[in-house]
Amino acid sequence: LLGEQLAKHLLRGDVAAAKSAAERSTTLSAELLGASRPDLGDIRLLDSTGAQVPYVIKEVRSDAAFGGFLPYTLLRNEALPHSTVVEVERTGAEPVDALHIWIRPLDAQKKVRVTGSDDRKRWYMVKDEHLVAQGARGDPPHQVLIVDLPRSDYRYFRLTLNDSLTAPMQVLGVGRFADGVAARPRYIDAGGLSIAQRDSTGQSVLSVRSPRPLLIERLEYQVNDTVRYRRNVVLRRLAHETVRKGRNQVSTLSLDEMGRSVIASDLAPLIELPSARLDTFDLIVRNGDDRPLHITALHAQVVHRVLLAELEPGMSYRLTTGDAAQGPPHYDMAHFADELTAPLDTLTHGALGDLPGPVVEGPAFDPSKWWVWAAIIALMLGMGWVAVRLLKGQR
Repeated sequence: LLGEQLAKHLLRGDVAAAKSAAERSTTLSAELLGASRPDLGDIRLLDSTGAQVPYVIKEVRSDAAFGGFLPYTLLRNEALPHSTVVEVERTGAEPVDALHIWIRPLDAQKKVRVTGSDDRKRWYMVKDEHLVAQGARGDPPHQVLIVDLPRSDYRYFRLTLNDSLTAPMQVLGVGRFADGVAARPRYIDAGGLSIAQRDSTGQSVLSVRSPRPLLIERLEYQVNDTVRYRRNVVLRRLAHETVRKGRNQVSTLSLDEMGRSVIASDLAPLIELPSARLDTFDLIVRNGDDRPLHITALHAQVVHRVLLAELEPGMSYRLTTGDAAQGPPHYDMAHFADELTAPLDTLTHGALGDLPGPVVEGPAFDPSKWWVWAAIIALMLGMGWVAVRLLKGQR
């Protein structure tokens, strides 16, 4: 801290390996965003000479569009003697109730079995082998096998296509087609939070702590329970308030309720929150007459924001933020923000650290130390003189 104000924070991102000058994006961490003002107007990008570099901050959103195919991560696509096995990793937090298998056009019917897993080691039945319907989706049309599922939140899905009666079909991808779905913000993990759970009659209080303030916009939780549940959750934090009593100002603490949410076994394990910069807060889970849930982990999430800037090869850069007196920048680049897209190569900035404050030089000598040594020397001389007089008196 510099005086009463928050210090600027320094982050280093080495881009010396860049082949040529180009627009590059740097992911802004929840820690950096937590140290910045809500409008992010105190963020500055500086080159190695100390000159400002124009930038634009954008939110990264999903690729959803009308009729667009949203692929899941393809982990396996293997044609075996009597079957084709495809394994995918689900993206996003929402459970799925259908899978679309994008295939090369053909005129044949297939039976498909779907199993799910959270660790890709133990697999559980989702839908037994059944004949799936074919259809055309998207613009331009893609031929797909439409696999309807019970609502499932497994991280991985394995699709086994029965090839015992027909030749294998070529699978181009597995995912879903978004019909009229608006692009949604993408979230990044801001790290695990320290939690301490206290259970009492009717509720559980989770005291949540972070080493530094983070910008938190969503929480992901893990519950170590197999029972079905549906509980109301309240987010609460301690708010500092300064009140005047006579001529004096007194600082008091009050409980500030920031938002409410619901956690349930049939919902994604997410708690939506109002955007806030937090390092200490409480989550109150209303248990009613049910037994407390055992929440084993809590992760903060923040909307994926990137800083776009034109960077030169061989130049080192740094980001500074946290200066309350810093006004928002005005760059020409801001007028073309809608035309800019995040480049494929995304940089990651370094660790957050306090910039050193101005060095205050002290006086040439410290009078207090000088007088202490003078007193010690005078005392020693006085004791020596007394000892000499005593020795002379004994003679």
